[in-house]
Amino acid sequence: MTNHLRHIALLGILLWLTASFLIVGNQEVILKDRTAGFTISDTDLSRVEWRMDHFSNPGFEDWSTDHSISDLTTSRTTEDYTWYAQSPWPVYEGDRSRGFQARAIDSDHPSDSHMSRTTWPHWDNPTNLTLKFDWYIDSLPQPTDSDYFVLNIELGKPSDVQMYYYFNCEDTMHSNSSNYMYFFIDGPAQTWNTFDRNITEDFYEIALDHYPTEFHFFTFNLHTESSAYARAFLDDLWMSNGTVIFGGSTGNGNFEANSGWSGANYNSDAADISRSPVRQEGEWSLNATANSNGNMSRLSISYYPNRRLSPLNPDTFSFQWRMEDFQGANEDTFAYVQANCENESDSFTVFYVLAYGDNTNSFTWEGSLIINVPGFNTTGQWNSFSQSIWDDISSFNESDYYVINEIEIIIRARGPTSRISILFDEMKFEAAGLDDMGYEDQPAVGEMALSWSARYGPTPEFTVTGTTHSGSKAANLTVVDGSSWSGESYYENRPINQFTDTWLDFYWMIADSSEHTENLIYLELYFESEDSLGYILANYTDVPTANGFDEFIVIPEANTEGVWYNFQRNLYDDYIDAFGTIPDTELTGIYLYSQADTGGRLEVLFDDVYLYDDPAPGFSDIYFTPTMVDVDVNVSTQVFDLSLETVTLYYRIDEGTWIEMAMVQTDGWFNATIPGQTYDTEVDFYIEATDAFEQTSQTVQIGYTIPGEHQPPPLNLVPLVVAVVGIAIVGLIVIYFLVVKPKQVSE
Repeated sequence: MTNHLRHIALLGILLWLTASFLIVGNQEVILKDRTAGFTISDTDLSRVEWRMDHFSNPGFEDWSTDHSISDLTTSRTTEDYTWYAQSPWPVYEGDRSRGFQARAIDSDHPSDSHMSRTTWPHWDNPTNLTLKFDWYIDSLPQPTDSDYFVLNIELGKPSDVQMYYYFNCEDTMHSNSSNYMYFFIDGPAQTWNTFDRNITEDFYEIALDHYPTEFHFFTFNLHTESSAYARAFLDDLWMSNGTVIFGGSTGNGNFEANSGWSGANYNSDAADISRSPVRQEGEWSLNATANSNGNMSRLSISYYPNRRLSPLNPDTFSFQWRMEDFQGANEDTFAYVQANCENESDSFTVFYVLAYGDNTNSFTWEGSLIINVPGFNTTGQWNSFSQSIWDDISSFNESDYYVINEIEIIIRARGPTSRISILFDEMKFEAAGLDDMGYEDQPAVGEMALSWSARYGPTPEFTVTGTTHSGSKAANLTVVDGSSWSGESYYENRPINQFTDTWLDFYWMIADSSEHTENLIYLELYFESEDSLGYILANYTDVPTANGFDEFIVIPEANTEGVWYNFQRNLYDDYIDAFGTIPDTELTGIYLYSQADTGGRLEVLFDDVYLYDDPAPGFSDIYFTPTMVDVDVNVSTQVFDLSLETVTLYYRIDEGTWIEMAMVQTDGWFNATIPGQTYDTEVDFYIEATDAFEQTSQTVQIGYTIPGEHQPPPLNLVPLVVAVVGIAIVGLIVIYFLVVKPKQVSE
């Protein structure tokens, strides 16, 4: 019986303890900030900005003149003509002369019209070579060093000699030499003058000791840098070398027929590129206008990103555009933006057509993708364009990757009244800052790694390997026995200053090194400030100053073999450490170089290669302890930022003044304590984090209230539980004496 009673008592005590724990035990309160949720990782690509804009001058804000935009390659036709002129234009004899006319956009975009023979028969020993013609200068707005009408004759001695005859103008910047001769011919303007010279004797007069041994060609050129017209005329041209080569009807020297002379096929009308205050952002947009009076008017604006796109590195290509004018449209009047792409086996072009023809959409280009963009053929409104060139290519022409070589704006008009004028703004081409990334989109193991623009290296020393830090692919750079390899990645729009939190981040490992004296591998960063900074990964003697960088940093893990290391460097901080000044510049390129000594070997692996900007700090979950009377409340959170500087808790009591408190980091968590408060107190708090680049972020505001004294006290169930447990124990005892024990006795 004693044993049974003991068991019953123990059971009762256990029931009582369990009930007490369930009723009075405290639990920590957990609140998740749903605006965040970042996890700790070596490179958290969900957090950092690893894509960048590669388009130079993306807002079209930078101009050297009103018509010269910086950092982009531009071309445009100017207004220039040569033609067979008839009355009322000046004619010396017969019915026709040869006219030249040109007008420049500005001094940086001059205009030239020229005339020469369609074909030239060269001959030796041009003895007593004479040239005679009549010339007429109608207008040369700036006849000194800017606008000129000139005859250029090329003779051989046997090396080439250029002879220049200037008419009613002069060139003060050049003087005679062994290869260049200058003559200045004057005559009254707006009347006919005669040129009659023995070219052979002119040559001898300058050369003094010998005659020319060959005749090559001559050409006339009217050049102007003025916005006013320059105009000149020729007639009755004769050339003789003992016999008439051309003159009169021979060779059409009188310009009465239409054969023999070239120049007319080059006639063009002006197309202009200029900055415009009508814009979507910043101060300027780009105005591209082609205006035809019957001749070709054409312009182009090009950029060469040289970026490799793939399923893991798609792009975003975007711009704003507005067609201001579209007149006299025909099949020779159109505007488009094209992307030229290639890989090792194919080339491909995507055309994004803005306007074409007379309100038609029949623009075609065999073997290419044609996309009419939103706003096609519409004037007077801003349109937004945003597409992925990679997605467009992939939908039409499947491939593992494409390199975007060129992005080009082209506008063309041709017709007596054809004109097209378009504004462009905010043009961006966004893709990975370094397109190595994880190497997972690279070719098969053993193939050449496709990333850097290789400067030299006779064999594919930079190859894909299966020895990785993560994933299934990495890169292997191996140089042996006196060989070397170098490659470069170029940049636009990558500022490095006190507001940019920019990191170069990759994993690397020296897999094998013979440790010969001249074994060396380094990265060199080029800046717009013309400074260069080297990072030494391996060197087995003093770093050679002949490598050319201004300053260098030897990485602490340099020369260690067989271990993957994380190269994670803040470029702003390293610039200050290296040069002692705060940078306000741009990163323009990263150069990778490796060499092996004679008889040596150096093998280095790379993986997870990124260039990125770290944004404002991010928060993980926020925890705070129960809110009870006069009990301090501990607040905890995790903050993620590579350049984190401060984490501050702000709290207030009953909507009073905010009180700030620095949070202290312990074991990866930031903690602060809000003092305990009395009944009915309302408490609000939030957390703010700031990094070294003045990037700040805040959590949502969180509030709680301390339970008030007037509220009924919490129900205390302990006595009830104790009573229930006691009754149960008594019941068990009764059952034992009335049921169990009689059974035992009867048996």
